[in-house]
Amino acid sequence: MSDNQPTDASQPINFGVPLDVQTTSLVGYQSRGHCLVIADLEHGLDVCQALQTAAKTLLVPDTAAEAIEKQATESGLRVITARVIGLHGYLGAYDCRIGSDNEPGSLAKIAGVSLFGGFDHVLDLSSFGRDATPLISAEVPPFGYFAPLDQNELDAAMQELAELEGEFEKPKYFEYNPDICAHSRSGIVACTNCLDVCGTGAITTAGEKISVEPYLCQGCGSCTSNCPSGAIRYAYPAPADALLQLAGLLEDRRKAGFEKTVVFLHDVDEGASRLEQYESALSDVILPVAVEEVGSIGIDGWFGALAYGAAAVVIDKPADGGMLQALSTQLTVANQILAGIGLSGRLMFSADNTAEFLNSLAKNEVAVLQPASFQTFNDKRQTTRTALDHLLAQTGTEAEAVALDAGAPFGEVQVNTDACTLCLACVTVCPGRALQDGETKPQLKLIESACLQCGLCEKACPENAISLNSRYLLDSQQARAPRVLNEQTPFNCIVCNTPFATLQIIGRMQAQLSGHWMFEDEKALRRLKMCEDCRVKDIFECSQGGIDVHKSDDQTT
Repeated sequence: MSDNQPTDASQPINFGVPLDVQTTSLVGYQSRGHCLVIADLEHGLDVCQALQTAAKTLLVPDTAAEAIEKQATESGLRVITARVIGLHGYLGAYDCRIGSDNEPGSLAKIAGVSLFGGFDHVLDLSSFGRDATPLISAEVPPFGYFAPLDQNELDAAMQELAELEGEFEKPKYFEYNPDICAHSRSGIVACTNCLDVCGTGAITTAGEKISVEPYLCQGCGSCTSNCPSGAIRYAYPAPADALLQLAGLLEDRRKAGFEKTVVFLHDVDEGASRLEQYESALSDVILPVAVEEVGSIGIDGWFGALAYGAAAVVIDKPADGGMLQALSTQLTVANQILAGIGLSGRLMFSADNTAEFLNSLAKNEVAVLQPASFQTFNDKRQTTRTALDHLLAQTGTEAEAVALDAGAPFGEVQVNTDACTLCLACVTVCPGRALQDGETKPQLKLIESACLQCGLCEKACPENAISLNSRYLLDSQQARAPRVLNEQTPFNCIVCNTPFATLQIIGRMQAQLSGHWMFEDEKALRRLKMCEDCRVKDIFECSQGGIDVHKSDDQTT
């Protein structure tokens, strides 16, 4: 969000055609108006005197302070001098760690505001007029935090601080499904896409999953655009609702006689000025669509818009930061796929070849595709494939697959069958269930449409037998069908004839353990060919010569 305060949860005033926003969950803030001012003593006293808030506390940072000093001015202002370790929180719940690294103290507790949740907002002047980093250096700072660099910014911040008292709310912008999250499994970290692009610091690692702090999240959508599985998705509006409304807008334009439409995605706060350079001359071609943030619409939404009849999708290019990084990554993948099916140049940032494309469209140099009628259900990968199936059917592309850059969220798993022992560690960690076992057969199978290319299988493989190949397999039936990557002859227990391993595993175990002192005894080495139950029985009956072996030790392919 561009503002430094929560938004109203009602319908925003949008430039262009807004998508309806129905909020199902809200995040509430409560501010009593207590401001923490962080500044040197002289400047801080002047600012506190001018600051029109209900209450205030002045923290004077001192890197050389060995103890925490507390005092009060004649006006009753609390002044605390201490070494500052860190600042954290959000509107209505800020606190600062002060003192020594070994025994840090809570400023909120020392100042007597901890029972109220902490400080309500922060005016950080530690970088005011100097080349220094604010205590919170997030790309998008939390609501209620201000770090002005000059007098103009300070005046604006003080005016806004005076209004930050009361109750506020904003939408909970995201929904998270940990079951399909590819962040980590079995202690192995793989996908960090959402953490890499989050500009607010709201996303952190939480064991094998992630944790998203709704009070810090400001709805930029970068995480949802960059998530390969759809484990974290935008909820304001939900993807399916946004696409359904977009399909209706495109249908309305066709009924009104506009056969060619370019969807121009821009956020509710900005984008209008950049749109004007195209809209005046080509208003009959461009459909401006205002969304909460351009990062909230990702690869599934772009392909969906094209499938629903848009001649192209233009995305208002965001400023440098996590959102631009996330969208650029996905835009590269999307354009590689579109180029592979003969639809190059239909997806772009506003700063790219927009004018050139619009002129080509106006001159009838761009074919108009038939609109689709499918529905989506907030499944990112399913929506992407359904939309591409529709587009592919109209292009007649005969290619089997489209090669993608490494790191793309689509592709296959390749297995070195000579090295693979079918231990199935890869199946255990696969978050998308793309890798599966053979149930009653010693097999490793792949459902390519479900492969996230997260790399968990590659990292988990003890034999280094797995590699990834980024691509988009165009035949959906083939992509959804289980494909055997490795299959081996089963090895049956030499006692009960129950299959429990493969010939390759047994052979490797014997080769590796034959020289070990615990397996110098022929009986101990023979137990490697027994299932778990028979192995235990044989150990207990060893004094009587062991249990009878009813079949030959030799099993061949």
